Amino acid sequence: MHHIVYQSSAVGQPTVAELRYLLLQSRSNNLRLGITGLLLYGNASFMQVLEGEAEPVQQVYASIVADPRHTAVLKLADGPIEKQVFADWSMGFQQLSGPDFMRLAGYIDPYRSRFLNAPLPEIEEGMLVLLKSFVVDGDARL
Repeated sequence: MHHIVYQSSAVGQPTVAELRYLLLQSRSNNLRLGITGLLLYGNASFMQVLEGEAEPVQQVYASIVADPRHTAVLKLADGPIEKQVFADWSMGFQQLSGPDFMRLAGYIDPYRSRFLNAPLPEIEEGMLVLLKSFVVDGDARL
């Protein structure tokens, strides 16, 4: 199993309909590719966890980087994992308030002084469980 965690800035202010379409599209693709994960949106930013076999996860991440709905895509973690934390969710989703998103993003701070001096970090399972706690129901609807 493999995971990639990234953060990006949304281009413009996505409407509820646009977020709903993005979520439906993600769930459909992820089911087809055997990928699970979590998508958080807030403060005009996305944070996403993708889990599954390495090749499909990297394929989906490459399509996200090329997606014009995102800018400033920053990979926070990329590496093997022992097990899927979001195994029951093709794509959990939660929209967070701006302050909640900023507080969460502070736990994974890619701008801290040592971040760029080390190989891409692995995010510990405890952090992924924290991310999961922001979602009441993996099938949260907009």
